[in-house]
Amino acid sequence: MQRGGSSADVWALTHGAVDQSTLLAPHLSPESLMQRRRLVTSRAAESLFWLGRYTERTENSLRLARLTLECLHSEEPPSAPLLAWLGQMAQANTLVLPGVPTPAQAPRVFERSLIDSLGSTTGATSVGYYLRALKMAASSVRERLSQEHWRIITRAEEDLFYRFATARRKPDFSAQQALQILKDTSDHMAAITGAQTDRMTRDDGWRLLSIGRHIERLGFLSQALSRALNCGSLATDSGFDAMVELFDNAITFHAQFQQSRDMAALIDLLVLDRDNPRSVAWVAHTLRGRLAKLAGSDPQALSELALKVPNPNVWGLVQLCGMQVDLASPAMEPLGPDGKAPEPSYDLLNSVLQHCASAAFSVSDEVSATYFTHSGLINHSVGST
Repeated sequence: MQRGGSSADVWALTHGAVDQSTLLAPHLSPESLMQRRRLVTSRAAESLFWLGRYTERTENSLRLARLTLECLHSEEPPSAPLLAWLGQMAQANTLVLPGVPTPAQAPRVFERSLIDSLGSTTGATSVGYYLRALKMAASSVRERLSQEHWRIITRAEEDLFYRFATARRKPDFSAQQALQILKDTSDHMAAITGAQTDRMTRDDGWRLLSIGRHIERLGFLSQALSRALNCGSLATDSGFDAMVELFDNAITFHAQFQQSRDMAALIDLLVLDRDNPRSVAWVAHTLRGRLAKLAGSDPQALSELALKVPNPNVWGLVQLCGMQVDLASPAMEPLGPDGKAPEPSYDLLNSVLQHCASAAFSVSDEVSATYFTHSGLINHSVGST
């Protein structure tokens, strides 16, 4: 090698039998493949779980921000109950900073605070904050994502921050410009969720990603509908339409019920419809199924973790609509003292929604405690609980 050679073979001589042991992986046999299971370390599992949660949070905050700005600039002035609901939702989901006046008190101040927070990562945890958190979680599991998936994530994050930073430097940054940025980011998010659904292997890591998304969806939709019931916005046409839009069900609702604004139709589609991926029942049912299939769960029965999610099979439309059924004459509604049918009570519906919201975050804590403990070996797998 001193004379210019680039490599040399080394032979180790032995006087006995040659040791045949090796660290190379053996050839895979059908038997070994049948027993083979892809392990997911606790660190990768946690990153995938939060990738799912931040994906859903980004979508929820995008839809809520767009809906709020569109309501504030609609042709008809929004009703007082709708403004109250929008203000509560923005505060609860930290789209505006604490202490900002409500849209009923100072609509332009509220709107400006909402727009300023969209591309910020400090103070309000709005769209930009969640999108950057999504990118950070994805970077921890980069090897599990396709190249297209990763490029869309980085492009969405860079595009949003660049466009908001550029728009802020202009004195005429309007709500319409902010809405256009949000709409383009929504297109990016549709591609990201499509990649998660169609481009990833359905192992325990993907199940945890899906569980994270459905935990967020169950909590967000349940709280949104519960707050609308409490502030009375569903009794107004604009509030009713806003709720359908937030659930991303406007096309489906109008196709099935035309221009009806009947509460029974709303509850049937947004709460009970098992064919609607954004109904509360569908999300709860899917979340129970994902939890039941995690490694370590009994394949013949729902796990204790899955049982913590409310069972939508016990919900009924008549009961959730607050109607009392007379078994002797089920076709007739009981009349009140004044000879009129009593106003329906949605106390049971509200209770079910609050139960779903609290269960979602309780399950999140249980998942974290069960699968994301880092005190043991660094190669701890989801399957080793």
